Amino acid sequence: MKKFGENVAFQLLLVSLFVFVNTLGHALTYDFVGPDAKKWFDEFVKSPDMTKSGDAGWHLTGNGLETDDNVGTGHQRIGVKKDWTDYTLESKYQYVKQGAHKEAHLYIRWNDEKNNYFFRTIGRKNGGGAGSGYSIEWLRKVAGKDNEGDLTKDGDDIKILGKLQDKTLYGLRGEIKGELLKVDFFKDNKWIPIGEVKYPGTHKKGGIGVGRATAQVAWKYLKVNGPGIPGDTTTRVEALNKVATTWGKLKKY
Repeated sequence: MKKFGENVAFQLLLVSLFVFVNTLGHALTYDFVGPDAKKWFDEFVKSPDMTKSGDAGWHLTGNGLETDDNVGTGHQRIGVKKDWTDYTLESKYQYVKQGAHKEAHLYIRWNDEKNNYFFRTIGRKNGGGAGSGYSIEWLRKVAGKDNEGDLTKDGDDIKILGKLQDKTLYGLRGEIKGELLKVDFFKDNKWIPIGEVKYPGTHKKGGIGVGRATAQVAWKYLKVNGPGIPGDTTTRVEALNKVATTWGKLKKY
């Protein structure tokens, strides 16, 4: 009986350690396609901290957080203002329908639509016209004006030959630390480092956001991780499901 009790205690210790490990380091994830999609949609689009520019018809579909099908419109943005400082922000998305510019935006240190950092996938080289190959651009917006990062001879453009496809998974990811912003792009099932830029006189803190221009876009998720950003309950439930499986295996021994 004593040995049985020791085995049970040992198994409970293993389970506790498993829960602890699996709940550490989980990012706050606005999951727009999972079982809690409506919850995350409401927390983002209907948040009291939300501000936006224009009305892209933000709604929830099987594709995620989706805009309307008006591909002739200019920039339309939405975000939530927070007191977050240094963090990583990741998103994955697809084009449902494309217009002329094919822009999908991701916003870091969002204060409002006029004050933020953003980087975007655009369906042409800036000023290059149709067929010039899509590019990644990133800028800092202050008082509604774009401040371009002088990264290459083309300014804020990083040209990538090819074209953007509908119904294809892409992603943007950025890490902001102090005045340094690093950017990655997701294509062909892998993250591609794009570059980094240092902006003097940065916004010191802010939230997150997304935007579009002349494209119908659907975001699968937004994942943000950094000091002071809480983990979400969705990932913890997932960890507990793993624990149940592990507990079943442990009981066999």
